[in-house]
Amino acid sequence: MNGMKRLAVLALGGGIALTASVGTAAAGTQPYTPERICGSGFQVVESQPLGKAGEARVYWLNNGPSNCVVTLKGDSYVGNSVKISASLTTGATVKVDGPAAYKYYAGAVKADNPTGECVVYGGTYGSYKFTSQPACG
Repeated sequence: MNGMKRLAVLALGGGIALTASVGTAAAGTQPYTPERICGSGFQVVESQPLGKAGEARVYWLNNGPSNCVVTLKGDSYVGNSVKISASLTTGATVKVDGPAAYKYYAGAVKADNPTGECVVYGGTYGSYKFTSQPACG
């Protein structure tokens, strides 16, 4: 996992929460793109909104033999404590990152897609959830 990618909220006694920022982007700015997170050669196949008014979006990307899923918080929602996740199912294999109070994004969740297997991607942002229909081929 990329060490600069996100922030988790740590709960301490007495209900106090500390956060430790990693990276240089200011709160309210999403410095990452799905392609940057997944890596070279990955292109967005599909995406779906999570929440209202651009709170988050889950992306499914592909580079030929591999799939990648990320859930990004929207610009003005970067840094909030809402938990997010990203999931990818290929055949009988399920991979999930989160849910956790990541600052920027959940993922990259990657898996190869053997010919003929179905791909299902999804993500969450708080109580909002998206799960795709199977894409088989």
